[in-house]
Amino acid sequence: MAVRETFVRRRAAKLAAGAGVLALALVLTACAGAAPSAGPAAGEQTAPSDAAANDTPQAGGRDLSEGGSCVDGEDIVIAAAGSSAVVDGPCGTVTISGADFGGNIESAESVEVSGANASVLGAEWGEALVLADGVTLNVDSVQRLVTEAAGTHLTTQRAGELVIDGDGATVNGDEAERVMLNANDATVVLTAITGALEVHGDRNTVNWTSGVEAPTADTGAENVYTH
Repeated sequence: MAVRETFVRRRAAKLAAGAGVLALALVLTACAGAAPSAGPAAGEQTAPSDAAANDTPQAGGRDLSEGGSCVDGEDIVIAAAGSSAVVDGPCGTVTISGADFGGNIESAESVEVSGANASVLGAEWGEALVLADGVTLNVDSVQRLVTEAAGTHLTTQRAGELVIDGDGATVNGDEAERVMLNANDATVVLTAITGALEVHGDRNTVNWTSGVEAPTADTGAENVYTH
């Protein structure tokens, strides 16, 4: 009887030990499976950080809606509506697409304004193109300006060629080499028109002191000239 009891105790001890080993293995396996994920699941997209977004190139160049400096004639954009910016340095093409912009573009090879009611100061520009209504430009020197929008207001000291295709424009300045009015109801007041004056619209008023004696072409009606 004693021998049988000893055998039974040994067998029970072995079973208990085996159960303990199995439980420990299950615990280790669970811990290994619970390791934290190193990143998002496959196919899941995460939003870029602000720093990465700011480094993303913009169509047309860097966005300087908050101001800054052009580097080596680079192209820039002013895209934010209602922004105010001072941009210095030699710019290439400046594209102003934000409405109600007010600021200063010191120097540029070209300036394109497609944001309505923008008001822009400048020192020396190559070309300027106005595509939005109600734009006001005050530029010391511009080689060529074309406005295709209504209500453009330009103040300048020296201009090469002014092409006015938008109705209701006003121009005030010292000297322009060539003025072409293809619009109606425009008012141009200049000290000198040195090269040519062409008028192909109606009800325009042109006032100048020196230079050409009369329009080189006038195909419109009810235009008024004071010289």
